[in-house]
Formats: sequence, C-alpha cells, structure tokens
Amino acid sequence: MALFAFFALSMPVDAAAGSENFIDRPWEIRYVLFAEDASLMRAGLAYSEKSNKQQTLRGKQRIYLSASALFEITATFPVPGEEALGIILLTFDRAGRVVNKKGALSSMSAKRTRLDRLVLVHNDIPDPNPYHFGYWSQGIPGDVTFSPAACSSDDFRRYEPGWNIDSYTGNFGCREWTAQLYDRSQPYIDVTSYATDGTFIGSLTGWSRFEDPPKPVIGRHGKTWLCLHECPAGEKPGVIPDIRAWTTKHGFPLPTRPSKQPLYPNADYMDDLNEFWQQ
Repeated sequence: MALFAFFALSMPVDAAAGSENFIDRPWEIRYVLFAEDASLMRAGLAYSEKSNKQQTLRGKQRIYLSASALFEITATFPVPGEEALGIILLTFDRAGRVVNKKGALSSMSAKRTRLDRLVLVHNDIPDPNPYHFGYWSQGIPGDVTFSPAACSSDDFRRYEPGWNIDSYTGNFGCREWTAQLYDRSQPYIDVTSYATDGTFIGSLTGWSRFEDPPKPVIGRHGKTWLCLHECPAGEKPGVIPDIRAWTTKHGFPLPTRPSKQPLYPNADYMDDLNEFWQQ
C-alpha cells in the first residue's frame, strides 16, 4: 500500500531487533531530509501518532516509538499535473541536538545505537522508548562510494533483486544520494527517479555531514524541475523554470539520466561481499 511509503522508516521496532545502547562518538549529521507525496506524508504522520499512542497504552512492548509522529511538514511543492511533494527537514548541531524550533523536536537530540539505528531522545528526560527515524547503513564491504549513509527501510528493498523500477517509491535511494554527496566534482544532488512512463521525485531519505559543503538538492517531478534544499546563490526552494538557463547561470552541468536505476544494486557488488568474507 502506498500509504506506508514515508513512515515505514520509523515504525515501532520489536525489542528483539534493536538496542538501547548508544554509540559514544561525535555526531556527524548536519541534516536529514525526507521527501514523499505530500498527502501520503500527512497520512503517515497521523498513522504514526496513532501507533505511538496505542503502544503507550499497551505498555512497553517494543524498543522504539515512531519519530514521524513528532514531525511537521517543512515545505510543500505543488507541481502542475502531479501530486504535490512534501518535505520534512531535520537539522542538528554538532552535539546532535535538533535545531528545529517548533514542537517537541526542539528539546530533542539524535543518537546512533550500537545496531545502527538513528533515534531521537529528549534532552533532559529519560526515554524508555527512543524515537526511531532512520538507519545508519555501513553499505557493502569493499566499497565506500555510497556508504556510510543515512537510509530508510525502503532502501533495503530498493537494492534487492526483483525491485520494481516502476514502484511509486522511486528508484533513487540513499546510496544514489550519498554517492553524489561524497563526489566533490558533483555540484548538486539530483534526486530524480526514472520510470517507464516518466520522471518523478519518489519517497527518499537524504542527508549531509558537517564536513560536506552545501549542495543544492534538485529533481524533476513530472515535467517540472524543483530545487528542494540549499539552493545556490540564496535562491528560495521552488520551481526551476528553465533547467538549462538555471545550470548555465550557476556554472553547473545539465543533469543527465543515469545508465540505470537504482544505480547501486546489491547484485553489482557480490564479488566485494565474497572477497570480504573469504579474507
């Protein structure tokens, strides 16, 4: 069901699957960005809030609550002929404290667990149930092109054999994002998904580190190009009327369609996996 695209990343996790022990190391993530069809995103927020309340009434049965119950949509981008796109942005300081000023998030901090979950906890209140919002993926042994990365549960399916390239969740995931983030020669992050019947911006999780210079996040949704975040030269997020003129203005190359999507499926890295375990 399409309803589960956004908030699957932060559904409550069974106690057997997680750990409440946090890794004691400097926080590396400057922001995490979620994109999704805005109507599905709103439905996901409401569902997560309901799920958290039900879990609380039942008592502690799972380690994590759903962090998306705390989120608010940061921006909505109406696009002619397409469903409006919703964006949720979490920003952090170097101590991991959430910089978002509104709502419950303003008094929370991010942590990474020993099992590589990304969670939120209250700064001054012990949390019996941290709020899960993503995964810290170590990628594939032998390759650092696209890892480590902040990912969602959608990404685990996206890189497995048999992925449907026409899925509404899109073919652009955390590996594609991270490869562009790490590539210093790439001046922007293009989050466009390509399907049989056209282009769109699907369900995705993106991020950046403190050490990474700001990069515009752009994508084509139907026939419309958008700048979603960290637009160049102080431009506000929104429609890019003419992508050729925009790239020329900023000295960027035109976005090009990748040779395939997803660009980094697990199947392309089996040798790396086998070589690692045979050492």
